Amino acid sequence: MHLTGPLPHVELTDTQWQLLAHLVSASLPDPGGSESAAEAVVAHGLDPDQVRADLPSLIWLKFVTRHHGQLVATDLGAAVHFRSLCESAEQRLSEIARLAEAHEAQNPPLARSVRRLAQGSLSFTEAMAGLRNST
Repeated sequence: MHLTGPLPHVELTDTQWQLLAHLVSASLPDPGGSESAAEAVVAHGLDPDQVRADLPSLIWLKFVTRHHGQLVATDLGAAVHFRSLCESAEQRLSEIARLAEAHEAQNPPLARSVRRLAQGSLSFTEAMAGLRNST
């Protein structure tokens, strides 16, 4: 599948995100297929009933597909999953930079280094060297 255009922004439940994350790394047996398939889903730490409940919307969104008795993340599902991880990391970096800024008065060199490291304009090695040189 070739993805074109912007990725959709969707609101998924925590269990839908968990299922999608699992399927991005490995397929799962369709828990509606058989008792042994449901047991295999349990062995992966997922609730077969919850998986059955989450599947219709994930399939409708084209994030997941059924293939030969297996649940598989589609390219679109993987792209949405990884974009969500990226956005979460960007949010954490932003919060780290804001924390450093809030405490800049106590340790200006550390705050500057943390902010620049979070922005990507400074490597970890450069940040550490700069802090050693500022003391």
